[in-house]
Amino acid sequence: MDTSLNGSGRCLYCHNVFSPEISWQSFIGIGKKKLLCTICESKLEPINMICCNMCGRPIKRKEEISEATNSKDKHNLTTGAKRRPLMASPSPTATIKLPPLFIKSPCHLCFDCQLWKTAPFSSKYPVQHRSLYTYNLFMQELLTKFKYRGDAKLADLFTDELKALTTSIGRIDCVTVIPLTEERLWERGFNQSALLAQAFPWEQLLQRKGSAGKQSKRGRKSRLAVFHDRIFELTKEARERVWKDKCILIIDDIYTTGATIRTAAELFYRKGAADVFSVTVARAVGQFKK
Repeated sequence: MDTSLNGSGRCLYCHNVFSPEISWQSFIGIGKKKLLCTICESKLEPINMICCNMCGRPIKRKEEISEATNSKDKHNLTTGAKRRPLMASPSPTATIKLPPLFIKSPCHLCFDCQLWKTAPFSSKYPVQHRSLYTYNLFMQELLTKFKYRGDAKLADLFTDELKALTTSIGRIDCVTVIPLTEERLWERGFNQSALLAQAFPWEQLLQRKGSAGKQSKRGRKSRLAVFHDRIFELTKEARERVWKDKCILIIDDIYTTGATIRTAAELFYRKGAADVFSVTVARAVGQFKK
């Protein structure tokens, strides 16, 4: 039964002592390790259904749409404005519910991915992406504690799940991570993407060409500008390898616009890679109140 505890019996996030539910799996020692208490775990939003099978954008929750609609109606009643259809992000496939599996020919695209198709290189070499959780307020706090406050142990919450998320890809020839600048690595003491990739036999194949500043501080236009700046390059070892027809998996912590991952993927495509996939812990879907 001890295998269902995280070793200390404390929640990895809030550090409160908790008692895991007893099941027959935990009793015989094959149960999944429970690393969060029930309260913290309930604040995570697993992505079980998506509306875009390219970037894995999650289905927007009904209660969020209802709340936003009510708020909009109140505003319209006050101002006298006519009611307009609410869409957090224009998406012609918003009502299509798909399982978060990687597939061979993504065809249901959200508005963002349709925009990416208009970019010359991105239209030819798309990057199929999936995330474990929606980037909500709790996930923001958790990743802040992980990345900026040095709680590296929090990576254990996601490593096995990230690996399970990739099982529908099939053959993967190489796994790599988004690198940090030397300055950022010195500040944090670790690369969060490398810790998240610890369940994979990953390799350091990418390096930064320079500092692009903190992506979290950037708006959408600025992030997309970075895409054109090509802030990454292959390492010396990676440049000397043959990438023709290889399948690459890139791991990072957050997917926001997709610009960072697409910039990295472009390097492998230019070397002849057949497919580039990516996975992250969290998927941003818009603004939320702090």
